[in-house]
Amino acid sequence: MTIDYTKPQSPMSPPPPPPRGGWWSRNWKWVVPVGCLLPIILFGGCVAGIAWFAVSAIRSSEPYSEALERARANPAVVERLGTPIQPRWWLTGSVDLSNEGAADFKIPISGPKGDGFIAVEGSAKEGRWTYTRMSVETGSGDPIDLLEPGVSPPESPRTDPAGA
Repeated sequence: MTIDYTKPQSPMSPPPPPPRGGWWSRNWKWVVPVGCLLPIILFGGCVAGIAWFAVSAIRSSEPYSEALERARANPAVVERLGTPIQPRWWLTGSVDLSNEGAADFKIPISGPKGDGFIAVEGSAKEGRWTYTRMSVETGSGDPIDLLEPGVSPPESPRTDPAGA
């Protein structure tokens, strides 16, 4: 159909439709935000995944679990923080879990009466951990040493592989 613009349009005929734009002119309003947000979301997801993996590795380590057991079994820590003593999610530091491993981290903990953190420093040789520092620090009072010989965590029942 052709339109003759030299003749006046009749009032009954609709005006011709505007020319249809290209793909970009029709879709730029959603392409630009998605194109900017998608890389940010992917980068944030990668950073969160790395942080989750690192924190999970520390939480599954022997120094972490032993420090938490010692804090929960120490009467001075229980008196200051109350029970139950729970670790918080985020922690700082590092753990090397190789045979010649090293640990240097802080575990934030809290109880009904207050909160603090467990500071752990130690090294492993042939899979056996030796600690140079394991103490609980709170906002009040001196640090509580968890390496004192009189206080140790409750022993878990172990089975003898030889069956003796």
